[in-house]
Amino acid sequence: MAQGYRREYLEKLQSGGELSESELLNIILGNAYGGRDMSAVASALLERFPSVSAVMEAGLDEIMTVEGVPENVALYLKSLDRTRKSFKRADLYLTGTAQFFDVAAERFRGEENENVDLYFVNKSGKVTGIKRYTSVLPDKVEVSAGALLLELSLSGAYGLYVAHNHVNSPARPSQSDNEVTAKLLTACEMCKIIFYDHCIVSSNGERFSYKESGTFDLLDGKM
Repeated sequence: MAQGYRREYLEKLQSGGELSESELLNIILGNAYGGRDMSAVASALLERFPSVSAVMEAGLDEIMTVEGVPENVALYLKSLDRTRKSFKRADLYLTGTAQFFDVAAERFRGEENENVDLYFVNKSGKVTGIKRYTSVLPDKVEVSAGALLLELSLSGAYGLYVAHNHVNSPARPSQSDNEVTAKLLTACEMCKIIFYDHCIVSSNGERFSYKESGTFDLLDGKM
């Protein structure tokens, strides 16, 4: 999953540590620069702005005044900020798998491609954000372990629900579904986030719960 500085960060999380603002920003910038170590640019940005959130919330021209940040990277940071804000839900609470199935099925209604939705919740079950991974293919969506770890690290969430839709196929987990779930179990453990459930909803109304089926126990630790 990780090479160089990313492996160092992963080992830090695995040993119970937390990533600093500079390390988090280095991961974000690394994604924009093809995985390169951008710690110098991350440090320069945090000298100008007080936090990762402040960097992303700053104006485009303001971000570009920092040496080493071209327009395409500034646009990448702004797009992350807009995506983060656009997924916030102020009035949705999740109280368990049964209710979550209804919420997920409604959001997937009419979808022609497979999607994976991450629902971030606080301790009261209030949804603080939703992140969707989608694909141009109707029957497959891929999510990297690095992307999941980054998303969870930045979320500040207490817990996580995950929903996945199957288009024109039964709500039975595939090998790819199991691999994503195993990655999420490990990433949640690293970030000290409770993974409540991963639910699959088919286009014909079938439903599958990883938690209720006991599949979580079989996948834990297999990232």
